[in-house]
Amino acid sequence: MTPAEASGVVAVSTADRLRAAAEALLLEKGHEATSLRDITERAGANVAAVSYHFGSKDALLARVYGEVLTEAAAMQRSRLEALPEAASLEELVRAWLAPALDSETTERETRVWALIHRGVAEAAPGMLESLPSLADTVEEHLITRLAAHLPHLDRAELMLRHDAVLAAIGGLIGSSSLSGPSAAGKGREGSDMLVAWV
Repeated sequence: MTPAEASGVVAVSTADRLRAAAEALLLEKGHEATSLRDITERAGANVAAVSYHFGSKDALLARVYGEVLTEAAAMQRSRLEALPEAASLEELVRAWLAPALDSETTERETRVWALIHRGVAEAAPGMLESLPSLADTVEEHLITRLAAHLPHLDRAELMLRHDAVLAAIGGLIGSSSLSGPSAAGKGREGSDMLVAWV
């Protein structure tokens, strides 16, 4: 056993510190305002470490966006898989939109969705390049189940409606009158109105 293990201290790799620093700064400052110097100072690392572990600042930020999208996809997949096959359309919509509607989302979920929202709103290159990775989760776990409830709509229209709903919720979340991902529904009444609209 190493001295660090014996003391209960868990060593965090330089690459992990750089990713954590980049994620925090993307949330605080956004893509364009996050500099390589900001990241390395926050991580307690040097510029060479970014080059060594990721190749460049842009590659590091793209990796952070990709990992966050993967995490979001897993969260959504888990929510939908937890629903019974016979779940109603409303239950399906509530499960899918839980990050925007549910005031009981975890702090991590809030951070994940805030980062996704900010990356999309800023058209951050790493985010936009990684978004197609969510398509399989949306198609397999959401659109298939929506199609069973809405047989009169073809899959293309369901995808269009899905994209429009996400854009609308993103606008609500980003508006000055609301704060935080769970605020889009503004409580149970607002949540009910949003689900009915969807």
